Amino acid sequence: MYCGNNKTALTSQRQIAEALLRLLEEQPYGGISVSAICKQADVSRQTFYSLFQSKENVITFALRNDCCYSAMVQDSGCSYSFQQICGGFSQYIISHAGILEVLSRHDLMPLLRSVLREDFSLCLSTAGQCCQALQPYLIDYLSAGITSIAETYVRTGETASPEALEGIIYMLLRGEFYR
Repeated sequence: MYCGNNKTALTSQRQIAEALLRLLEEQPYGGISVSAICKQADVSRQTFYSLFQSKENVITFALRNDCCYSAMVQDSGCSYSFQQICGGFSQYIISHAGILEVLSRHDLMPLLRSVLREDFSLCLSTAGQCCQALQPYLIDYLSAGITSIAETYVRTGETASPEALEGIIYMLLRGEFYR
């Protein structure tokens, strides 16, 4: 995936991501070709392949550029509390319920989990908040938990307030449900 700062390339990346997301509203993921994405985005196949390797790469780009946790890592070096992270994810899930519902409908939520796993890996490696042996388990637990909560929220048509969803995320990830 292109990671430079060329404004034309960055604009094309966004156009391609938006085009794929629009197409996902209308047809199954497996039925969407790179050619159809290019046509919808008004870019050439050469442009597509100079910026992305695959359709999955496009979705990962869209999630990475829109995911609250990625921004947290970049902005603060992971100095947020667990409660603040839960609040950030609550806001993210509610404000991006549309795209999350589309991803859920097309069985693409594992791509969100992958993005979150990368972000948690980066954050935990720089924060040094837990021992090395525990980190892989914690990273998988958090990324799977947030992804599952997001998928359940959109699948059930939930309309919880940001505060209520934050409380749910906090309670579930801390294991307080079992007390």
